[in-house]
Amino acid sequence: MRRGLVLLLAAPVLAFGINLVANEKPTAEFQALMRSTAAAAGPMGLRGHVPAKDYDAIAKDAATLKGNFTKIETFWSEKKVADAVTFAKNGYEATEALEKAAQAKDDAKIAAANMTLGAQCAGCHTAHREQLPDKSFEIK
Repeated sequence: MRRGLVLLLAAPVLAFGINLVANEKPTAEFQALMRSTAAAAGPMGLRGHVPAKDYDAIAKDAATLKGNFTKIETFWSEKKVADAVTFAKNGYEATEALEKAAQAKDDAKIAAANMTLGAQCAGCHTAHREQLPDKSFEIK
């Protein structure tokens, strides 16, 4: 009985301790890569260019994001995190489709590719990013 109680009380401590060990601060290079990605997708990037139908800017944003997703895939491949690699591959494919749609000035395909892109970013951030009380982030 006493052993079961000790195990029951120790389980949350072990789980929390394992979580602390698993989290890590992102490298400066990875932080710069994420900032570049956020800039290309944010208000001064896709979020501003898509509604304005600025096709040249959308294509340029997509080209930046394609390069970034290649590096993001490499980062997660080295860490052997399969779902994050898949998010990066899908993000690359979405940006490739976005670039082609912008060149063709196809608003429906731009919207679809942009939605797919956003889902990849959100999925990976939900699974692998943790915001700390100081508003910085760790990789989980």
